[in-house]
Amino acid sequence: MLQENVLVSFLRKFDEHPFNVVINGKKYQIGEGEPVFTVIFHKEIPLSALTTSTSIALGEAYMNRDLEIEGNLYYALDHFLGQMGKFSTDESALKKIMHSSTAKKNQQKEVQSHYDIGNDFYKLWLDKTMSYSCGYFLHEEDTLYQAQMNKVDYILKKLYLKEGMTLLDIDCGWGFLLIEAAKKYGIHGTGITLSKEQYKEFQRRIEAEHLEELLTVELMDYRDLPKLEKNLTVL
Repeated sequence: MLQENVLVSFLRKFDEHPFNVVINGKKYQIGEGEPVFTVIFHKEIPLSALTTSTSIALGEAYMNRDLEIEGNLYYALDHFLGQMGKFSTDESALKKIMHSSTAKKNQQKEVQSHYDIGNDFYKLWLDKTMSYSCGYFLHEEDTLYQAQMNKVDYILKKLYLKEGMTLLDIDCGWGFLLIEAAKKYGIHGTGITLSKEQYKEFQRRIEAEHLEELLTVELMDYRDLPKLEKNLTVL
């Protein structure tokens, strides 16, 4: 009950327009007038999270389905974002969230939590090159695939690659750039990634393109590169 009252009290700051709040089956009205949407809490948000960063706490609660909006979602977002000056922000705590440890173990955990959710997921919305960074749209009618091809071609041309050169791609993703470099310029290439899923897909692509004599992929942190004991040109 105390946590419930604290949460309702916190939300009363955002009273420029009326809305309802439902917690544990109990309905509370915020603001005066006819409520135009309802925030339903399936799980109470700790005050500590709300005061550390109101926007992150509410956003993550929505993503985790701990709260839902009944009514016009756009209007509800506009309502809260229009009162961002009332949001609480603990800058020292946010810095720890935004600037996490660069230790090898932590960076491996972060990369794998992002990319190792499965290659099938990324194939749903990336083009067939499986390129994750921005494309280069030369023409209005360019597809995403063509834009990614434009980008890779542009990068490779700027490197002035010659047959027999060695190229290193740190954080190589699914390996398309190195595959194109090997096929078009005959270079030897090594890609490194911390993602097991990217590693497996890149290895599969190397074998499918019969590029085993030109390309390799390593599952490793870039700080362990000296262990490869190779003379590599870094990209």
